Amino acid sequence: MECDPIGTVHTPFETTSEAPRQGIHDDAAGVLDLDPAYREGLRGFDGDRIVVVWWADRADRSVLALDRDPDRGVFTSRSPARPNPVCVTACSVASVDTAAGRLRLRGVDMADGSPVIDLKAPLD
Repeated sequence: MECDPIGTVHTPFETTSEAPRQGIHDDAAGVLDLDPAYREGLRGFDGDRIVVVWWADRADRSVLALDRDPDRGVFTSRSPARPNPVCVTACSVASVDTAAGRLRLRGVDMADGSPVIDLKAPLD
């Protein structure tokens, strides 16, 4: 299996534990910078929402039970601490600069510098 980051997200949170549990419940702002090789992928983007798929690179990958509720396994949560820390955050788009590959987002819950592995249109 191979997966390469397409960009980086910059947020006010040094760690995921400082971030809100789910970005949708907070108005925290962040900036997503796409690597130049992937900027063409923004062509035609005109939405006000986007789903950011990101890698919690500093997460504890040994966690299988929730520390706040040991009767629940990690797969029943959205916690970034998990064997494969793939995380998904639906964000509001405040602005987009397709030429620069930069999106200003609201509702971020990632740690600063987290690698972004994909962007998707929202389900709605």
